[in-house]
Amino acid sequence: MPDGDKNPRSAVAHARVLSLTGAVIVATLAGAAIFLRPRATAHDTLPIPARIPAIARQALHTKMARHEAQMRTLLTRVILLDDDGVARAAGEIFDEPSLARPVAGDELNHLLPEQFFVLQDALKTHARALVVASQAHDHPALADALASLTKVCVGCHDAYLNDTTLPARSAEADR
Repeated sequence: MPDGDKNPRSAVAHARVLSLTGAVIVATLAGAAIFLRPRATAHDTLPIPARIPAIARQALHTKMARHEAQMRTLLTRVILLDDDGVARAAGEIFDEPSLARPVAGDELNHLLPEQFFVLQDALKTHARALVVASQAHDHPALADALASLTKVCVGCHDAYLNDTTLPARSAEADR
């Protein structure tokens, strides 16, 4: 049969089958994309350590929220090789008031592990190294200083969560 003699109903039926097949494929792909999408598995906050009393955690909360914002700014400034911005951000971290080491009768600071205070001092040292590297426009030193500062942060979080030098506390102790 010549091409001009094709059945018009057959062409419409064929177009419908192709349209339906395409819709099923698109719907299947959309469903698979929704089902297989990555799910958030990380937490935006540290777990609550049983060894640190609620009053100490509350006192640290404001300081650590400010520190988080400073670290985000610092990371961005380092990545963008913004030497002036790095100096400002690292300078803010360096200038942040430190928690004093515990003395006799000091209830709050005595609730924190000694390693916290050691790492607090190291944080200032590495923040200063970032300022010096940024002023020298020494980008490899900037990267090294940021890595060292980040190691201090991880060490501090580990001490906060896992320090065993403090006695274990029960949930009732926080009430």
